[in-house]
Formats: sequence, C-alpha cells, structure tokens
Amino acid sequence: MKESQCKQLHIDSPLYPKEWADLPNAPKTLQYVGDATLLQTRKFTVVGSRTTPAQARKLGKEIAADLSQTFTLVTGVADGGDETAIEGAIEAGGKVICLLAGGFSALPQSNLPLLRSVVTNGLLLSPFPFDEPTRKFSYEFRNELLAYLGEGTLVLGAGEKSGALITAKYAKRASRQIFALPYAPGVHAGVGCNALIKEGAHLTESAKDVYVALGIEGGGVKRTQRLTEIEESVWKTLQVLADSHVSEISAKTGVPLFKLRATLSALEMKGLVVSLGGNRYAAVR
Repeated sequence: MKESQCKQLHIDSPLYPKEWADLPNAPKTLQYVGDATLLQTRKFTVVGSRTTPAQARKLGKEIAADLSQTFTLVTGVADGGDETAIEGAIEAGGKVICLLAGGFSALPQSNLPLLRSVVTNGLLLSPFPFDEPTRKFSYEFRNELLAYLGEGTLVLGAGEKSGALITAKYAKRASRQIFALPYAPGVHAGVGCNALIKEGAHLTESAKDVYVALGIEGGGVKRTQRLTEIEESVWKTLQVLADSHVSEISAKTGVPLFKLRATLSALEMKGLVVSLGGNRYAAVR
C-alpha cells in the first residue's frame, strides 16, 4: 500500500476514538485507509491466536457474523483468529476495523486480498507512522488499544502465552467484559481460553452469550434453517452428545450410516455441524 493512499487522523479530530481519550500513551496521530466514521460506532473486539483450530474458527466465524449486525468488529490483521473475525463480519455484510501493529509499509503480504476487502467494507488503522516496522513491543501496544476500543473482548483461541491473552489483560484493566470459547482439556490452542474462563470470563458458545452479558436484547442475526426431519433429528442429537463418532450418532438416531453421512454433509453446508476428523462430528450451535 502506498503512503499517498493513507489519510491522517489527529487526536483533536471529532472522529478520534473517545475510548482512547484518557490513555496516557494514546497515539497523537493515526494513519488510516477506509471509513474512519466507524470509529464512532458501537465496537466489539474479537481476537485469537494464529493457531486457532478449524472447529473454533468455524464457530468463531458464525459468532463474528452475528455480532457484526450490532457492532463494528475490531481485530488485528494476522492469520487465525483475526482472519476469522474479518471473514465472519464481511461475509455477513457487517463492518470491521483492523488495527495494525506497525506502519502501513509493514502490512502482512499473505493477507493482502483479505485486507483489501477490509478497505472496502471497513477501516484499516495504524497508530504508527507509515514506515514504522513491526516490533515486539508494538504488538503489546496494539493489543492494549484493541482492548480499550471494544465494549468487550472475545478470545477465539489462545495458547498458554498467546498475544490474545495480552488483549484480555488490558480488557480487564479497562473494565471491559471478557468472553472466551471453551476448549476440551489438553487442547494446547485453547489452554489460554480455558484459563480466562476459570478467572471469570464468560464461556461463549454463541453470540447470544455476548448479548445477554452486555444486556442487549434481540441482537444479531435471526437465522432460520429449513431442516428435513432426519437433519433435525441428527442436529438435536449432536447438541446433546457433543462430539461423537458416526456409529454413535447412527445408533442414537436410528439413521443408517449411508444416509447419515449425506445428512451430516448437508448440515455442514448449513453451518450447523462441523467435522472433527476420524468420522467424528459436533454441533456448531
């Protein structure tokens, strides 16, 4: 991205984020490309490590899509959790703000196509000069700004020392509510999420968990899915069983395996079921 494409926003501008006004280290000037008026909308932060697993990303994408109907989503520009938040918001027709950990000259090349869609559907924002490289300390500063910018923070995936936990640390300091996806014991990519839940973060399985905690009624997208009788039976069974092998699902529902596989594929297409590999499946919501 060329420097000539970037605009500047000063701390005395009416568009400057009010959430940063009292921060002693608030950036005096912001570089941006896209719609700066989004900084004045209701915002919610969604982050996650680069190693956020596929099942969490699928669920996170759905939650992000629902949240983007009420909030402008705020996230970073990395693979994994950040990418999931961006995709979920944009595909649902929502808006997103991506905060960089360096200047625009340091944009990650691997995500350029996705970031171009952010320019069209949201805002790319940097608290650093155009030529500022991404440094280790700048990630923590960026994560602090992310935490203060949203009304709450959702962590989609976090290992024991994930940067997403730094965002959660600052969210707590900013008196924001913290939300986290739950993980099965022993899943390294979710150790940090489970630790947050133990410390008081809201266990989050859908956007409804966020809306209820924030006292927002009727938020998100009301999704209606037309299911066949067999699909309805399989989906409801999976909601009770959690993750299960196809043989167990077949035994519980009475649906023969040859029909069950097609049914599970149809439910995957509708975003209601996710394959875990090894002939195991789980309900997304």
